[in-house]
Amino acid sequence: MKKLGTVAASAAALCVAVAPVRASSTFQAFAPRVSAPGALVPVEDEVIVQFADDADDRAMDQAMHLAGGKAMRRSAFGKRFLVELDAGFTPDVAMARLRALPGVAFAERNGRVAASQSRPGFLTPNDEFYRAQWNLRLVDAERTWGIQTGSSDVVVAVLDTGVAFEDFGPFRKAPDWGNTRFVPGFDFVNRDSHPNDDEFHGTHVASTIAEATNNTTGMSGFAFGCSIMPVKVLDDEGNGSFFNVAEGVDFAVRNGAKVINMSLGGPDNSVTLQQAVDRAVAAGVTVVAASGNDGEGRVDFPAALANVIAVGAIDTRKVLAPYSNFGAQIDVVGPGGDGRRDDNNDGLADVVFQQMPNPQFVAIGRHDVFGYFGLQGTSMATPHVAALAALLYSQGITDPAAIRAVIEQTAEDLGASGRDDRYGHGLIRPSQALRGLGLAR
Repeated sequence: MKKLGTVAASAAALCVAVAPVRASSTFQAFAPRVSAPGALVPVEDEVIVQFADDADDRAMDQAMHLAGGKAMRRSAFGKRFLVELDAGFTPDVAMARLRALPGVAFAERNGRVAASQSRPGFLTPNDEFYRAQWNLRLVDAERTWGIQTGSSDVVVAVLDTGVAFEDFGPFRKAPDWGNTRFVPGFDFVNRDSHPNDDEFHGTHVASTIAEATNNTTGMSGFAFGCSIMPVKVLDDEGNGSFFNVAEGVDFAVRNGAKVINMSLGGPDNSVTLQQAVDRAVAAGVTVVAASGNDGEGRVDFPAALANVIAVGAIDTRKVLAPYSNFGAQIDVVGPGGDGRRDDNNDGLADVVFQQMPNPQFVAIGRHDVFGYFGLQGTSMATPHVAALAALLYSQGITDPAAIRAVIEQTAEDLGASGRDDRYGHGLIRPSQALRGLGLAR
């Protein structure tokens, strides 16, 4: 992930990419983009306050002014407010005043997050560049697709930098969506109903989940029959806040998502976001998040929450990637890649390739040029697990606890025997998970 006290996107520091691909193109690497890891800092002039359900508007308004509120933004999902503080008021002073008032459930700093790429019973897709997707073959995608490719009724909410899903203003739809179904999402950064990707991370993540498949074009998506709900909670640098991520979680739940993918996180925690996740899981939604890319023995928040499936990253050898966080909260691992290696000897760096906006054009304000690019990180591993959850929903399993159990119980044990703190329960085995309860078609 990038940085979070703050929330950051979970792509690792090194990003190896591939030039735009046309019919006669070959894969080419471009200069890696490096972002230094570091502790994340809160938004110094903002606090989040949650009022009790019976608090009246007048009392809430008085509380805000007493705490030094200069401007307030009310949540679309209850009596939760983002308070911008006036000059001279610190978050500590504001929180102390708010916590002393009747009707205040809690007050906390607004932290940040950041975006931390056929035979019977098989489907071998004819997509032109499927050959580069070692990650899908590592999780036995072809056998999995022989069982289940996903139902359009199952919606995966991608909480990220947005998705290149439509032609709108300067934005263009990515070329390899084919018949992929999108349901209405929202942009909580710019506060409008057009959650377009003004970076690239979200499109790459969403493409791993549901890029059009077996259409002779581009690459493949793992749960390509499922639908995507684009929810923009990270800005054009891959950074966001707890408040916006919580808003995104509540929006996804209220609008019918069955799976939430959060390839983002950081070292801090938040009651606001934790409660939003609790509501999601209670409503029957499976929440999947990235463990982080600091190579440390801790799992980033919100992946560290007990009711979130925390995902680490491995390379083509099924070895934990050097950047992948690990720890007691790790549940499973997925393909995240390692750009320093080419262990499958295909002439390409072992990163996860998908369609996304070309970063070189994004840097000059253009959002209409796309390519097939490789990224590495726990951000890339996480959508493999979210896609598996969506396939299980498509098979008729609707309880998040049951989905989590079958994912963990059918994983390939890696590292020390049994569950361990580096690999969790091991590498997901989707074809085994889908057949494990006798549900294979």
